[in-house]
Amino acid sequence: MIDHADEPNGPIVQSVAIGFRVIYAATFLLAAAWLATGIQQIPPGSQAVITRFGRILGVQPAGLALAWPRPVGEVRLLPSAERQLTLRTQRSVRRTGLEDGFTPDAGGVPRDANFYLTGDGGVVLLAATIYYQVSDAAVYLRSEAHVPAALQRLFQASATAIAARRELDDFLVARPDRNSNADAAVEARRQAIRGDLMVEMNRRLAALAANGTPLGIAVSRIDPEATLPPSAKIAFDSVLVASQMAEQGIAGARTEATRTLQESDREHDRLLAAAHASGQERVSDAATKTADVTALQARMTPQTRDFLFDQLYRDRLVKLLHNAGSLTAVDPRGGRIILPGAKPNAAQP
Repeated sequence: MIDHADEPNGPIVQSVAIGFRVIYAATFLLAAAWLATGIQQIPPGSQAVITRFGRILGVQPAGLALAWPRPVGEVRLLPSAERQLTLRTQRSVRRTGLEDGFTPDAGGVPRDANFYLTGDGGVVLLAATIYYQVSDAAVYLRSEAHVPAALQRLFQASATAIAARRELDDFLVARPDRNSNADAAVEARRQAIRGDLMVEMNRRLAALAANGTPLGIAVSRIDPEATLPPSAKIAFDSVLVASQMAEQGIAGARTEATRTLQESDREHDRLLAAAHASGQERVSDAATKTADVTALQARMTPQTRDFLFDQLYRDRLVKLLHNAGSLTAVDPRGGRIILPGAKPNAAQP
């Protein structure tokens, strides 16, 4: 009987060879699959930082990224430079005994607001939403965990510096009586606070980069929200209500004064028109009554003066006698009374 197990091409050798081929094939497939994990698709709005053994090799924009798979290499996805990230400010935590005299938890006051002293001695509660962008992906990758805390501190420092150079009315309407005629200028100053906060934070970020601790970000926008402390808000609201009531009273008084002035003007015009009409009527009446005298004066001469007067007397006497019901004549020289006689009859035949 022949033992085939010892033959070079025996069943055992063939089985071992097949096993090794299977292992080689599986190893090759696993290696190919492992290498394939290094090919990643970077979505739009993102960028990738490629590393090898923890060392940064480069930054890949959106598209297809090739890198060594883990644990040799790694592709870290980060927001692109055009994408805006947001961060909401937080209320500072103080040790026991150092709490503020005001309570930000009161109604209408943001819980994430902090107190800042303004240049005119006022106190403002200020919260904000910070918008920032990744300017250096490689630097941001190393400092990503520290960015939120760093931005919180930078905002507090920047807000403290800006508030110290501003008045309370630059942040909100605290004293409307001072700015009733300068609404446009006040609104412009409030809008300028946004830009000042952004410039101040970027300046401090540049200072950190100059000192060797860059964060790889840039602040693109800040939306601040300013409110008054609760206890002060009550007093300011009372002043605002009183100012509004005073303005309403002034407006009512001006309306009443305008109405009175209009009525006075109408009465003045009425009296003036009545006086003109009465005067014209009297002048017309006087002209009518003196028309005969005026006409007589126009015709009078030294030669005709006595004749015209006598004629005028007779004309007037005739009108007077026409209006009399009876007439008694007295002779001025003899005192005799001349009685009217009977109306003569018609001629007798």
